Amino acid sequence: MTPDLSNSKAVTAREEGSVLLLVILILTLISVLVLSWAQEWRTELKLASNFGQAHKCQRLAEAGIYYALGKLVTAKTAEMSGLNAVAPQAQGDSGALWQGDQQPHVLELPDGTAEVRIGDEGGKISLNQASEPLLHNFFTVLGLPEPQVRIMVDSIQDWRIRGSYPRLYGAKSAYYLSLDPPYAAKNGKFETVEELAWVRGFEASPLIPQLSRWLTVHSTGGGINLNTAPLEVLLAMGFARDTALNIIATRQAMPVRNFQEITQASANLALGQGAQMSFRSSPFFTITSTGMVKKNSSRQTIRATVRLNTNQRVPWMIISWYSGFPG
Repeated sequence: MTPDLSNSKAVTAREEGSVLLLVILILTLISVLVLSWAQEWRTELKLASNFGQAHKCQRLAEAGIYYALGKLVTAKTAEMSGLNAVAPQAQGDSGALWQGDQQPHVLELPDGTAEVRIGDEGGKISLNQASEPLLHNFFTVLGLPEPQVRIMVDSIQDWRIRGSYPRLYGAKSAYYLSLDPPYAAKNGKFETVEELAWVRGFEASPLIPQLSRWLTVHSTGGGINLNTAPLEVLLAMGFARDTALNIIATRQAMPVRNFQEITQASANLALGQGAQMSFRSSPFFTITSTGMVKKNSSRQTIRATVRLNTNQRVPWMIISWYSGFPG
């Protein structure tokens, strides 16, 4: 019997087609696996790179903190010795004494840059001691509406003093216990400026991370230092804007030493609310340092509060240290 060659060829063709499809399927699976592994490798490499960048930024920020500490000790020693601070324009930033006026100082370091700001706590408004008019002026200067300002001011005073009965626009435990979650009023001094987030009128306020630029909880032992007070604080104290700007311009050349120098700088002095003034820095400073490997790239910010004592072998004590601070 003659074999059917056409049938045999058809079977062979089908088998070859099946093998080809199987090979294509295997190659497709291998390609998918390779692409998946490649994607994981890229992700791992990117995460490692981001971690390395963040680590470098953290180290740059730390370098900025310790560099600022050295500058602070130098400036504090000069102030206590009766020497005048030299303006940055006169010697360049590296040779100038840093005044704690929150002006930015950019340090060029081997792996990137660190932007450092030093704030003298004595140039800020005391959250625990400020009078009602001073607080009212301050929040008004920030551009907040009058009804909200009244709630904020009364609630701050209710929070920091004992008692069960709130002020007209304030709040005590009865109000806070009605919230979800409930909590009691502090009835005591603020321990941090950020504690305001718990106070009526400040709920979910975007101002909270910024308020430490103008407010302090540290007892600085004197009035507000006019040589380091920000513009908003000077305005809250009752100075006219032109006078406040004149004070800032004057102190950049040479620190203001007494009240008479202010009156000579401007005849339109408008100091209200009986706010006490000082012309010397306090022992407390807040240093904010942001480390950056490249401009507009990843960054890390550290905020540290320190107390200086130039008579000690180690002339500073770190009171608080916050890594990952918004900045």
